[in-house]
Amino acid sequence: MSIFAVVLVVISAVIHASWNLLGKSRTPTPTFFGLASLGAGILLSPVLVYVLNLPISLPMTFWWLLLVSGFCQMVYMAALALAYQQADVGVVYPIARALPVLMVAVITALFGQSLPVSVWVGMVVVTLGCLLVPLVTFKQWHWRAYTQLGCLWALVAAIGTAGYSVIDKSALNILAATGLPSWLMAMFYLGAQFLATGCWLSLFSVPRSGRKELAKVWQDRKIALVTGVMMGGTYGLVLFAMTLTDNVSYIVALRQLSIPVGVALGIWLLKEPSHRPRVIGAALVCMGLMAVSLR
Repeated sequence: MSIFAVVLVVISAVIHASWNLLGKSRTPTPTFFGLASLGAGILLSPVLVYVLNLPISLPMTFWWLLLVSGFCQMVYMAALALAYQQADVGVVYPIARALPVLMVAVITALFGQSLPVSVWVGMVVVTLGCLLVPLVTFKQWHWRAYTQLGCLWALVAAIGTAGYSVIDKSALNILAATGLPSWLMAMFYLGAQFLATGCWLSLFSVPRSGRKELAKVWQDRKIALVTGVMMGGTYGLVLFAMTLTDNVSYIVALRQLSIPVGVALGIWLLKEPSHRPRVIGAALVCMGLMAVSLR
């Protein structure tokens, strides 16, 4: 990875941890994230209109990838919201962010992209650090520590992250053939993906209970919009970095710098408990990321 790409992802990681903290502080729901996604997509609509009026042609494959990516984002955000209703940021966030590291690495390896042994070791260390986070003490370790609802929903969120990360790289490869500048590709795809995600999440508002939730979330629309802007900012930087890197697994791994940031902010601002396994787990994540990014 180039130094510029690393800097982009590091800035993205800090913003990502911040918007998760903001979302958790508002007791998030799928409807909340749906409103945030649509808000970010609408703000970027001028970019969409501009690109779609250029003399370029996008194949149907691109639009299918966009639709599936939006679905994966919906899975991620809905599961993340449900996880935050069950557990602390310091528990949910590391699991949801770290597990995709190995998932994406395995997927990219299956598609023929090789990774050095040092990178595999770093990714395993990141995952081990993630598994320590839900523990209160080392003596009380038991596999049941990972069966609480918050952890299970975080696992679903991780699957969604792995899905959209791989799909987005394929979609950007198609966009690259149009000759658009990297920054414009990232902005266009970001706006289109957030609109797709918002539409998928809007399905949660169809039932009567969902409509009641929408009315409640609408009163908090300013916070939802701020969250959407932060979501757009963090992933826009990631998409830009993807256009500068061949192997998406490096991007996914480096993004996990947001894990120790998220744990620290949860302890500092939300007064969440700083159990020793949680702190050591965050430290292992940092060590693993160093092995990946400094290869």
